[in-house]
Amino acid sequence: MIEMSALETYRFLRARIPPPPQRVLEVGCGNGYVTLELARDGYTVVGLDQSPDILAVAHHSREASADTPGFGTVDYVCADIRTWPIPEDRFDVVLLNRTLHHLYDFQPLLTKLHGLLVPDGLLICQEYAYDRLDKRTASWVYAMQRLLFLSGLSPDNPATTPDDISSLQAFQTAWFEKAEKREHPLNRYEEMLRALHAAFPPQYFSWVPYVFVYLGNGIRPLPQEQERAVLTFLRDMEQHLIAIEAIQASGFRYVGRAQN
Repeated sequence: MIEMSALETYRFLRARIPPPPQRVLEVGCGNGYVTLELARDGYTVVGLDQSPDILAVAHHSREASADTPGFGTVDYVCADIRTWPIPEDRFDVVLLNRTLHHLYDFQPLLTKLHGLLVPDGLLICQEYAYDRLDKRTASWVYAMQRLLFLSGLSPDNPATTPDDISSLQAFQTAWFEKAEKREHPLNRYEEMLRALHAAFPPQYFSWVPYVFVYLGNGIRPLPQEQERAVLTFLRDMEQHLIAIEAIQASGFRYVGRAQN
């Protein structure tokens, strides 16, 4: 899953950001995979996350990684981006990797990110739009998860009734309820896009597969090559169905530039 998701994200970032030396901040860096890879390329990187447990994983990965020729720097900070003080040296690039959809009251946050960037700095955002799961998309996701369960590859059974059509309707309803009946409901696609446009005029936009990550996270442990084959099939089929407009994409990438 790391190779199919995080590595793909890293390759996209490297194709979009200027070559080192650059100062890069990742907000919600998680296990630090992307930050460490960017440091290996020579960037000065700060990874920020609120979870001390996940940052412990990032620190462990850094300590286990030997410096290579041209290695930059990577530092991890446990803090809330809302209250984190703006450092004297601002950043050339800020990364948000599937973070914005979780953040409530995110418009002031984007203003804060703008202040963290140098003039003409880049905001690169990879996001999840839960509310684009229309009937056709829900049908495909349900069918794939049901097949994984019936084949013994996943313990997650989406069927909640003996009738798959009724179960499909319940599946789509539960998908939206899970996102919206939280203490802080997930942000919708149009809300995120409007806020991004207002704060960071767009330089690049694309739809990308995301549901394969959701499906893949539920797969039982498999031999590496079998897992790779299953995930590759799910990702490529999702990409194909998006391309022919048979389903809607639930993932998008956005690159915007900070302008004064």
